[in-house]
Amino acid sequence: MSLKHITERDDVFARRYDYGDEEVLVADLGDAGEASVDVLGNEAIVVFEDEDGTRQIELQLPDGGAEAFITNGVLTIEVGL
Repeated sequence: MSLKHITERDDVFARRYDYGDEEVLVADLGDAGEASVDVLGNEAIVVFEDEDGTRQIELQLPDGGAEAFITNGVLTIEVGL
């Protein structure tokens, strides 16, 4: 799944912003219990719990360094373009 694809989903509130040399994805994971995100190469792996159990989402990132973090159930991924 790409950053663009996740912003087009109806079940996830997400927005993608382009700031010239940086792209930022912000997604509300809802009432996520335990949640984590790791960036491995050009992929962000998000693991979180919701009412359906544990879910894992793998996001393909554009080339460039990326940082990702989750705060209060909000996933933020920053990618340098």
